[in-house]
Amino acid sequence: MELAWLVARLAVSAALIAWLLRRVDAGAVAREMTDVGFATVAAIVALQLLNTGLKSYKWQRLLDADGIHLAHSTAFASYLVSSFFSLFLPTAVGGDAVRAVDATRRSGRAVATVTSVVADRVLGFAAIGVVGLSALLAGSASGLEAHLRWGAATLYAVVLLASAALFAGWPARAALKLGLRRVPRLEALVASVARSLASYRESGRLGELLVLSIAAQAIVVIAVYALGHSLGMAVSLGYFFVIVPLVSLVESVPVSIYGIGLRDVTYVYLLGLAGVTQAQALSLSVLYVVLTVLYALFGGLVFALRRPLTPAHGVGAR
Repeated sequence: MELAWLVARLAVSAALIAWLLRRVDAGAVAREMTDVGFATVAAIVALQLLNTGLKSYKWQRLLDADGIHLAHSTAFASYLVSSFFSLFLPTAVGGDAVRAVDATRRSGRAVATVTSVVADRVLGFAAIGVVGLSALLAGSASGLEAHLRWGAATLYAVVLLASAALFAGWPARAALKLGLRRVPRLEALVASVARSLASYRESGRLGELLVLSIAAQAIVVIAVYALGHSLGMAVSLGYFFVIVPLVSLVESVPVSIYGIGLRDVTYVYLLGLAGVTQAQALSLSVLYVVLTVLYALFGGLVFALRRPLTPAHGVGAR
């Protein structure tokens, strides 16, 4: 079943890329990509490092709220390694799984650690909703038609509400009321998740963690804008604050490999509404992925050089 799903996702990515290449001059895309200078590449890598630093600190604070203590250097390294496996494992959650396993081996608390990884992801989605909705309310989407603005606003609002519901513990409470006592192991699992979520709320850190997530999402937008600016796009930063979160939501739908195809089509369409040529838009999408892959190789290097976990690095290790 997993193999069939992988093949289907590969087919979706291939079909979308093939469709784009029939519409866009590949030579023009290649010429656009050569216009990006070393200074821009260095700036984007620096922004990616800052982004990882913020996200790993946020995850560390989540773990700490639940009594799992990791040094920030450990969380940062785990995040880098997970970014590598996110790209090179054939599953949508491969990187998150690697991060969860790494932290579990250090804490001995599998359910709490997996819950922290999921909560970290949900905070990221909440930040996407806040950033995108704020940009729309600020009037930064003048290039979008009215139905697209309303559609994007609705999507961002739904993402925010769903994120708030999870942190409020509604899904866990609902599950516990559905007769789970008949399945003691499942009841214990849901109860453990509920306790972790309660620890996040009671820590008083959710506001701080959301701000960190918003800052990390803003860094992504600024990096994409910098790349677009280097390609000569006359598009405002505000417009990027509307569309980049939307692209992030689209590419997170697990119907392609690492969002390839979905991301490209979405950028070509949304930037086209702002007057950007198809070659420029596709160049931006491809270049950002290339730079992300190069950055992820740092995670592979960290994984190769990292000391194997020994009993001395076990439960409670900082």
